[in-house]
Amino acid sequence: MENPTLSLQKNILWNSAGSFIYLFFQWLISYLVARLLGFENAGIFSLAISISSAAFAFAIYGVRGYQVSDASKKYSDKSYVIARLVTCLLSIVGCSVYLALNNYGLYTISCITLYLMFKMSEAYVDVYHGIIQRSMRMDYIGKSFILRGVVCNLLFILTAISTKNLLLSIGILALSSFTLIFIYDYRKVNLFYERSEGTSRKKIYSLLLECLPLAVYTLLSSLVMSIPRISLESIKGSEILGIYASIAIPAAVIQVLAGYIFSPMLTIFAEHVNQKLYKKFYHLLFKTILYISLASVVIIIGGIIFGRLGLVILFGQGISSYTYLFLPILFISSLTALSWFIGLMLTVLREFKGLIIASVTSLAICYFGSSLFILHFGINGTSLILIVALVVQIVIMSIFMAMRLKKYNAEYNRER
Repeated sequence: MENPTLSLQKNILWNSAGSFIYLFFQWLISYLVARLLGFENAGIFSLAISISSAAFAFAIYGVRGYQVSDASKKYSDKSYVIARLVTCLLSIVGCSVYLALNNYGLYTISCITLYLMFKMSEAYVDVYHGIIQRSMRMDYIGKSFILRGVVCNLLFILTAISTKNLLLSIGILALSSFTLIFIYDYRKVNLFYERSEGTSRKKIYSLLLECLPLAVYTLLSSLVMSIPRISLESIKGSEILGIYASIAIPAAVIQVLAGYIFSPMLTIFAEHVNQKLYKKFYHLLFKTILYISLASVVIIIGGIIFGRLGLVILFGQGISSYTYLFLPILFISSLTALSWFIGLMLTVLREFKGLIIASVTSLAICYFGSSLFILHFGINGTSLILIVALVVQIVIMSIFMAMRLKKYNAEYNRER
């Protein structure tokens, strides 16, 4: 069966549309948890998201960018799929150890565990989407996001409304996600999955070893975002974390959506590097950074003008005394989008050293500075420490990207 590729614009459109709908419903359930079940449950839900996000970051192992830029097909589709099963299993084990070592209540642990299962479904389908993306048919990926976004989250919402039970709602979310992946994504990936290509333990081990720096970078980047929130919950309690997380929801949707918009471009960037079309690479690079900058300015101005009113409409008058938190959170969204994009460029350029150094530095800033910033600046300290960490991370990654491009240019000029 023929599956002709789509243009870059159509791939971006389908992926962005599907991602937007998926993320909108993710935002909606976080919003409704706060409204229907209270800020304490919202705090538990936010804690589940923060902890599971770190496990998710290890499960995806940073492989997606490597997978879709593997123009020479160094590793087979089967290698990528089996490697993902291994990393998902290791993530579950690691998260279980973390929960055993921390003094969370049984209900909180149960919510975190079920949400972890939901994130593992996302991690697993991501490797399917990598196979499909490499064939430039992201319309299937967009439709997958729309299907799971609408069905899974509506089931979560209906369960929350009818039972007022967060744990049961998360369980329905996880179960429905796995079910739809089996019904839809498994069938679609078989249109592109090259079964003739085998694999071996040696190949899988080689893939995991080669992508280990990407896994470390992805995990550390997730921890950078999670540690300040975990510190906030520890110092101020679940209710305050619930308030902060609720205010951060719109900004979080923006930054994650930006990553999905960049995703279809990775294959194009990889082709430019592989074919040594550096002028085209630079043109697309600077064009993308310009778009990120312009979008950031528009979003921040919009936040200044409409932020307070929008938050009061969404969460009620009780949130009005906390709306000062919104503007720093918008800065975080813009910086995160830029950081993600530069990180993806380092992945395409195979500059893993820069990724590790930048992420370790930003993690150290968050680890040693979060509690101090929160104690000194209050709730806003959660955002301020992230802003410092992200700025440092962006500067370090930009330096390494410039050095790698300079090296490539020198090699190209010698060959000519």
